[in-house]
Order: sequence, then C-alpha cells, then structure tokens
Amino acid sequence: MNTRVKASLKMTLLSPEDKVTEGQSIINSITASPVYFPPATFPMPMASVTASVTNLNSAILAATNGTPGSVSNMHEKERIVISVFNVLRAYVEMMANNTADPKTVIESAGMKVSKDGGGNTVTELTVIALGNGIIQILVPRLEGEAAFVYYYSSDGGLTWQEFESSKLSKVQLKNQIPGSTLLFKYVAIGKTKGSLSQPKSVMVI
Repeated sequence: MNTRVKASLKMTLLSPEDKVTEGQSIINSITASPVYFPPATFPMPMASVTASVTNLNSAILAATNGTPGSVSNMHEKERIVISVFNVLRAYVEMMANNTADPKTVIESAGMKVSKDGGGNTVTELTVIALGNGIIQILVPRLEGEAAFVYYYSSDGGLTWQEFESSKLSKVQLKNQIPGSTLLFKYVAIGKTKGSLSQPKSVMVI
C-alpha cells in the first residue's frame, strides 16, 4: 500500500496580511492547474474561497482604520480563511494521492509537501477531511492514557453523539454528507476519565 503524501499549509501562524497573500496564491495555482484540479471536482465554489480571502482583506483595512469592532471581526475572518483552506488542503491531498506523482500535484496547488508523511507527533485534537465522506480524527496519547472516547456534533455543538470508544489514537468517522460541517471532541481515559477536549470543526468533502 502506498504511503499517503500530505500537503503542508501552515497558514495559522501567518499574519492576517500574509494569509491574504498566501490564500490568493493558492487560489491562483489551483485554478491554473485544471488538469490536476478540474473545476467540477472542487469541494466548494472557488468564488466562495476567493470571497473568504477578499472578506479578510476588507476586515484588515477596517481594523487599520480603527472601525469599532473591526479587530474582533478581522480575527473571525481569519478563522474562516483557515477553515476554508484546510478543506482545500484536504481536497488537494485527495486529488494528489489518486495520481502516480502526488508531490508534483501538491506543489502545483501552491502548497508544500509535508517532509514527514504522517509521522508528525500529534499535539492536539486534529480532524482531517479525507474525501468521500470520511473524517480522520487524531489525538495525542499522553503517559497513562489507555483509551479514548470520541464524540461528534452535526448541529453546531447543541447535541453530541459518541461514535467510538477505542484504544486507538487515530480513528475515522465514515459515511458523512459532503458539504456538512461537523464538530469533534474527545476524552482520554487512564486510571480515571479525563476532561473533554475543546471541540474542532471540519467541513466534510
């Protein structure tokens, strides 16, 4: 079985201005590579992706001008951009790993190939949309933790459903509806049951 090649986005640590620049660069790269990324396969309209970047840029200008509430609005637009591009990254990985040369496909999207294809240490709850309605959930395993209970919510966190209790720190939730947004959280179990983690969201593709 071939090793899954992963794309590296690393937008979280960028400044708001750099997020705009990087986001637009990725958009340009993907739309300029229809052989690898046919528009009909996009997980969302590219106009919506572009709008997220444009909205962040407008929010940056408002924050610079000192408009009331503009800084918090800018940070909200940043979070939206990160969420949108994480979906795009998962899409690029899916398309790339269905070819004979995934690294070239990832680089053609304006993204970098992760130097360690899957061996990175997980330090927090991580959720990844793999495509075909599958979500992969990874959690850190600390000393003394023997099992994990995983939960998800499809209504924005109003209700939660346990979907797996496992010794594994990497599990999958399958058969989800593309385009829907899910929240995930977990609790680790050692000698006692720990506290619930903070939730993480992901859009299903």
